[in-house]
Amino acid sequence: MRKILFITLLFISAGIMNVSAQKGFNIGIGANYNGTFIINQNIYGGSPELDYKRTTSFAYNLQLGYNFFNWLGIKAEVGMTPMGQSYYNHDDIPSITRDVKLSYVTVPVMAHFSFGGKVFRFYANAGPQFAFLTKATQEYLKNGQPLPKFYNPVTKDSIDVAKTDIKDRYQSMDIMARIDIGLDIIIINHIGINVGLSGAYGLTDINASDWRLKNSSGEYKPSHNAYGGINFGLRYCF
Repeated sequence: MRKILFITLLFISAGIMNVSAQKGFNIGIGANYNGTFIINQNIYGGSPELDYKRTTSFAYNLQLGYNFFNWLGIKAEVGMTPMGQSYYNHDDIPSITRDVKLSYVTVPVMAHFSFGGKVFRFYANAGPQFAFLTKATQEYLKNGQPLPKFYNPVTKDSIDVAKTDIKDRYQSMDIMARIDIGLDIIIINHIGINVGLSGAYGLTDINASDWRLKNSSGEYKPSHNAYGGINFGLRYCF
């Protein structure tokens, strides 16, 4: 076991001594295939919570980075990142489904760390991600028909829970913690590709203040965006 550990450290050290990451600017494009979640669903004081259903989406971004040293830099992106959550009731009768789709322009600003050799380099990115809501819609159905309005005793008003455009029910901006890990592969001079894992968790309550309503148990829990998935990218270094 000690020999294996020694050999592993030796290879890592050799990689660091032969770093090929270039200082200066780099630009690129990227795409993510994510599983998306809304932690703590908000059903506006209605029936018991629905079950969570697997929800996925594709995200796209433009990237700009600057390497201060071979191992340290900064990376920023501007991307279109769909988020949201699908739900369903476990019982077949009545059949209730809800699909919440949120669209954000995301701007992460992250520290970029890397180490490795001339062809393969491991990397890690971490930092805040600012998400600006551009669209929020839902499809909320009971037996294939929009869920009817119901009276909420807290607000003392009828709520159109099945309304399609629900952008007013969410905050215009979310602040998320973002982290990426993966592998850079240099294919030819100045051009590389990367593949890795990416995830983010929202630090703020995404529900608008007027829509932070208690559930049927008489309590309110803040809702948070989250996602995790696989990322791919193509980068050019100046």
